[in-house]
Order: sequence, then C-alpha cells, then structure tokens
Amino acid sequence: MANYKLNIKFRESDLDLIHQAGERVILVKHTEGNADSQVAWVSFDPLMYNTIEWSNEFAVYASTSELQNSAKVNMMSDKMADPKIVYSFESGHFKNPVVSDTMGANTYAIVNNYEKKKACTFGLAQQIVVNDEAFPNKPINAILVPYGQSVKMTPIEKIDVYLMADIETSTVVSKIMSPVLTVTYRDEECKQTIEYNGDMGKFYLK
Repeated sequence: MANYKLNIKFRESDLDLIHQAGERVILVKHTEGNADSQVAWVSFDPLMYNTIEWSNEFAVYASTSELQNSAKVNMMSDKMADPKIVYSFESGHFKNPVVSDTMGANTYAIVNNYEKKKACTFGLAQQIVVNDEAFPNKPINAILVPYGQSVKMTPIEKIDVYLMADIETSTVVSKIMSPVLTVTYRDEECKQTIEYNGDMGKFYLK
C-alpha cells in the first residue's frame, strides 16, 4: 500500500485575502478517461502550512444524486473494494464480487443491478487526511450508470489544486474559474510540496 503526501504553503498576507474572499482550497483527484464527472475530493480553509495525506485504498459507492454543477454527492452505500473485481449493486448495497482477469491491475468495476431506479450515480471514494483531520471515504469521481449497465474506473495519482468559494467537499465541479495546478505523482514519488503566490494568483511546485 502506497502512502502519499502533499504539503501546501501560504504567505500570511495571501491568507488574509483568501479568507476575506471566502475562498477555500479545493482538491480534485483524477481517474483515467473523460467519461465521469469531477468531484471536489475535499474543500478546506487553508492555514500557513497544510499537510494532506492519503493511501491508495478505495471504496466503491452508490448515490441517487444528480450530476449537476455544485450538486452534493450523497452516498447511499459504499464498500471497501479491491481492483480487478466486479461489484454488483443490488438490494441497496454492493454484493456478489466476481474476479475479472480482463481488467487492469488498478481498475475497479461496478454493475448496476438496482431494479428500483432507472439509473444511479456510482464512483470511487477514498479517505483523505487534511491537517490531521480525517475525511473517510469521500467521492473522487461520479458517473451515471443506467440499470443493467456496468462501469470501469481507474484512479491515478494526479491531483488538481485551486482556490474557489462556494464549493464544498463531495460536490460536482464542472465550472472552474480559478487557475489550476495539477500535481502528478510518478513511480515511487510519494511526496510533493507546493506554494501559493498571491502576486501571481496561483499555486506553483516548490
């Protein structure tokens, strides 16, 4: 199990302006492909020195939330999951896991067998720890799956970081007006440090 860390630094003068503007730090985790919607993995008020930590453990989740900008993704069921396994969502929870040899080593799959809805929202959820506060199983993506259909999802260690107001944890984000810094973790690289520069109005890698 790999563990990852992101350090984010701010200047005092920049923090004053950020708090006056009501902005928060938004982190968005990537998955391969473009079929799913982006979700604010976490949204938090910044300090001068911020430490974000996570490991590559995932849960599958189901929701009845609609995929509209700023809509909150409310999970109605979740289950810690393993890659290369297909989980069936039926009777209101995930069951009947089946091993699949056709999926990649980091790919998770769900089949929607929930008869009471024409479609449900599914995705991956992952715990994140921000400044020693744990946020268990927060959605990192969301995709609408009709009844009887299936979906495959492959998370990657690529994080978007930006500042915005009025975005909460676990909300769908499709309209981003702020400069975005994408932080990518490669191979055995498990720690990154970034800083915010208010003179430039954006984050940069340290």
